Amino acid sequence: MLSRISLIKGSAIWLAIGWGLISLSTHSVTVFIIGVVFFSMMGTLNAQTFGVVRDVINREQESREATITSTIRSTYSFGWALGPVMGSVIAGLAGYRIAFLAPVILFLAILFPLRKLQVQTKQATANEREKTKSLKSWGTANVSLLFFGLICALVLSGEAVRLAYLPIYVVDELKINMMTFSLMMSAAPLTEIFVMPAVGAFADRFGIHKILLGGFLIGGLGFLLFSTSDHPWLLFLGQMMNACFIAIIFGLGVTYAQQLSPHNIGLASSIFFSAQSFSFIAGSFIGSYGVHLMGLPLLFLIPSILSIVSCVLFFINHRMAKEKFLQRTVLGAKALD
Repeated sequence: MLSRISLIKGSAIWLAIGWGLISLSTHSVTVFIIGVVFFSMMGTLNAQTFGVVRDVINREQESREATITSTIRSTYSFGWALGPVMGSVIAGLAGYRIAFLAPVILFLAILFPLRKLQVQTKQATANEREKTKSLKSWGTANVSLLFFGLICALVLSGEAVRLAYLPIYVVDELKINMMTFSLMMSAAPLTEIFVMPAVGAFADRFGIHKILLGGFLIGGLGFLLFSTSDHPWLLFLGQMMNACFIAIIFGLGVTYAQQLSPHNIGLASSIFFSAQSFSFIAGSFIGSYGVHLMGLPLLFLIPSILSIVSCVLFFINHRMAKEKFLQRTVLGAKALD
């Protein structure tokens, strides 16, 4: 079976080739085709990276799994904040083609720390093989996982709405100056960087499902502020709540997904990252039709309601997954007797 390390290396090389081809492209159609063919591997790279993190956590018997994964996830936010700045500087100094070559070097640089990293390839123990023989057991775990993926797609769809329509509402309708709006928008990713590690620590202490449930509620309240407020400080508060919401979902979601299906951590990671991608498609449709039906700012009521609905669905799914887990534990104990 192909190891996660090999998949990560292959994905990094494939993405590096894609960026290299973009730096040589002269037509927009070519860039689009390259993006479809090569950059689709980004999801595989993300999923397998967190799969390796889980393998290392299991190997080292680390108890602070949420703290570790959320801290690692915070570096993604740091990269999103740093990348555009680096790209602009390189493009200004050396041109756009050289700027597109920078990701080639960065993706290939991934290969160096992986040289000495060794994690055991997914091997089923005798007990695990018995579990996998039970289609019902496998199906139950993954039904909960798929349902959690749908919940994440539902609750995160509001992000596409916020990114597309909050600037229009704030600048065009409220006439808030661009400097104030820029500060409002840039404060969110910076907040995420610092909140994510703290979120992981809280999850390890109080339970990951409780923090996720709180994150859904915070997100719903943030969108409610967008839909009912016209004062800059209230909108800024909504942005901070949204940043906490994103930090919780992005920082803990992959860990919770892996807990739902501990024997299929690569699948769990892939479903979570696929849910993120699908959420932007769903959010685009919600925004396009919702803005015509409700207008601004009432459009933001839709993601607020979806967040509250997601809370209910998440609570139900968690209870069902917990009950099924307890049932399998009891059956396993009886089988041993």
